[in-house]
Amino acid sequence: MSNKPIAYLFALLLSRAALYPATVPLTPYPNQFELGQGVFHVGARVSIEITSNTEEDRFAASLLSDDLSTLDGVAAGKGKGSSRIVLARADSSAGKQVLEKSRLQLPSEAEEEGYVLVVSTHEASIVSKTGAGIFYGVQTLRQLLHPVQGGGAESPEVRIVDWPAVRWRGVSLDISRGPIPNLASFKREIALLAEYKINVVSPYMENCYAYPSLPNVAAPGGAITPDEAKELVKFAAQYHVVIVPEQESFGHLHLALQQERFQDLLEVPYGHVLTPTAPGSFAFIGKMFGDLAAVFPGPFFHIGADETQELGEGRTKAEVESEGYGKVYIDYLTKIDQTLGPYHRKVLFWGDMGVEHPEHLKDLPHDMVAVAWNYGAIPSFVKFIKPFRDVGLETWVSPGVSNWSRIFPDYNTALANIRQFVTDGKALGATGVLNTVWMDDGEGMVNFTWYGLAYGAAHSWQKTVDDQQFNDSWDWTCYRADDHHFVTEIKSLMDIHNLLRQSVHSDGGDSLIWHDAFSPDGQSLYLQMEPTAHQIRLTAEDVIADLLTNSHLARRNRDLLDYTELAARRFDYLGQKAIYTKYINDLYAQAQAQAAKPAAVRHILGRINGGNSLIQDMRGQNQILRDMYQRLWLAENMPYYLGNILARYDEELNRWQNVSDRLDADKRTYDQRTLPPLVEPNGPAGK
Repeated sequence: MSNKPIAYLFALLLSRAALYPATVPLTPYPNQFELGQGVFHVGARVSIEITSNTEEDRFAASLLSDDLSTLDGVAAGKGKGSSRIVLARADSSAGKQVLEKSRLQLPSEAEEEGYVLVVSTHEASIVSKTGAGIFYGVQTLRQLLHPVQGGGAESPEVRIVDWPAVRWRGVSLDISRGPIPNLASFKREIALLAEYKINVVSPYMENCYAYPSLPNVAAPGGAITPDEAKELVKFAAQYHVVIVPEQESFGHLHLALQQERFQDLLEVPYGHVLTPTAPGSFAFIGKMFGDLAAVFPGPFFHIGADETQELGEGRTKAEVESEGYGKVYIDYLTKIDQTLGPYHRKVLFWGDMGVEHPEHLKDLPHDMVAVAWNYGAIPSFVKFIKPFRDVGLETWVSPGVSNWSRIFPDYNTALANIRQFVTDGKALGATGVLNTVWMDDGEGMVNFTWYGLAYGAAHSWQKTVDDQQFNDSWDWTCYRADDHHFVTEIKSLMDIHNLLRQSVHSDGGDSLIWHDAFSPDGQSLYLQMEPTAHQIRLTAEDVIADLLTNSHLARRNRDLLDYTELAARRFDYLGQKAIYTKYINDLYAQAQAQAAKPAAVRHILGRINGGNSLIQDMRGQNQILRDMYQRLWLAENMPYYLGNILARYDEELNRWQNVSDRLDADKRTYDQRTLPPLVEPNGPAGK
């Protein structure tokens, strides 16, 4: 076939994609897409034919078969009236036949992971040169198939040619600040990320791997074992996902090195940064990565090396003063790369310190990979990427989902960050994206972040992303739910972040919940928040009501909606706390003004602190949140570290109890003349 009709057909595909941007809910959205007029119907039985008969293609077929069985009531197998789905390698006779008949071809960009998907009124066919391409075609077909009333499924007639914009499409999961997903959760995360065509998962580790060579590093109950790691690697490979261990090996090592035996390796005592002046630091790094190499066979190691500000404050003070921070830092990275040379892996490193000292980047080994990161919503990220590209270093870009230390991710910031950072990365030749989930205060969980992870995956695969099309697809691609209830709930929680910015000039951080409402600082915060607290509560309660009413629409992943509900309930509690703080203040002032009227005083104090009172309300809501948080934590994570978070709920309960006890005491000692101040000027109430 000549190139002229192919070029015409591709132009047609692109023009049709513009005409139908939101009619079919797909994420990532295909590179080239043509929507036909007909429908492919899958009845009671379906025959999935695999021309290659390889294990990887059989696995992809099993995912499709499982969907058809569990969501649509369709049994696999040939028989009278069975529908036909074909998974064919491009060099097979069946693959060649599909391509010839459809007059489609796989362009050179689609060699490694691209595919052709043709759905006609009588069959669906996926053609690719690789197992990865077959797998990704299956993910798209899974999203196209929709259950129909009475059983079976239907897909619109489509012609798709698809391939990724970026080779390495990754997610970094922080498992070092508290929550560590259990093995079942890790597997689920890998499988769901792969549906969005993610092919790298990188667990961020400080001291949460059980190193055989360093048995003292990991906390009891807070580490992945080598056997678990091997199981994860094997599981991920089925989904065409590479597990890239990110082991901090310069900074961020306080948790790993807090024992006395390691103090000679640190820049400053009990600090965070390994010192380049101690030869033992390279032996320590060698042991860590030697153990990792035994179970993680992928092509990359990630050594971290970010935020090493302590460098030059202790053992390397003289070197830094003499040679400069940048040279000492870059020389150390080079030596780490040399230490890991025998493992023949590409070494990734965080790019923040390199951007601050670009004059020495040219001295880095050119087989290293810079991971540029920044999490702000700014107009351009070129300055974070270009220094590495200018010296010829392979570069990945690393945005973030803005979940860290927040009640729910602040997607107002995250979406702008992901959109612009990945766009700039593509323009400057970045070969990878590593979207990040951080757990800075320990309260976050991965299951709060799926919307941001899917958005990052879309930008990693697609050349450009239509935000409206992505949002219109969200309920379907994640939950196989019709309508747009669940994406609307996310938008509502985004609105709450903006309401908080209006009142307290901060988004919805976890710490907002934990202030003592009757300390001077707490009074200042919650009274400032109160004017917007009513709208915060109404918005949060609308989310809760919508979830309780419509969660049954989710045909799968319904339990993930519980995390949205918890976030909404925590926002509601925050708003309630602000409103009640002012209301209690006002009521108490009324009691003080009527101090000579015992009956009035006791009535008012009873409203604050009697049966079904304001303080009792807050204690009850806190307990509901504590129980729900504990349940969801244990559904996702190992028990390790949970007690540190529950202690915050317990402390909150104790604060309300202390106020209650104090008011009881005030009522007993009330002398019909005065009531003491509600807020002690020099400290929390009750002290």
